[in-house]
Amino acid sequence: MFPDATPVPHADELLHALALLDETLSQVRRAAGGGSSPEFDKLLLGHLRSLRALLGGESVTLVEDVVEAAQRVLDAAEPSAPLMMLDMSQRTLTATLQRMATTQLQSSAA
Repeated sequence: MFPDATPVPHADELLHALALLDETLSQVRRAAGGGSSPEFDKLLLGHLRSLRALLGGESVTLVEDVVEAAQRVLDAAEPSAPLMMLDMSQRTLTATLQRMATTQLQSSAA
């Protein structure tokens, strides 16, 4: 491995982090339009930090997009458009992380 290369995260770590984020995003959807709170800010930033540590590189941008969309959902007076953006960014992140996990599992099985 090159000294500055990002380590490949274990598939279980990726899927666990994704499940925790999904749970928080479900809570965000239920609270849509209700305004942000310190608890939501702490949860969302915690997910960003943990996934940043696992991913590095361009994939972190996907996590940042999801967190930003979630914050917009909470703060929007009319959250329907931000909810659609959250759905799209979450689907993209989920597909990317699942693909990474599958690749990691296949390479560890070889």
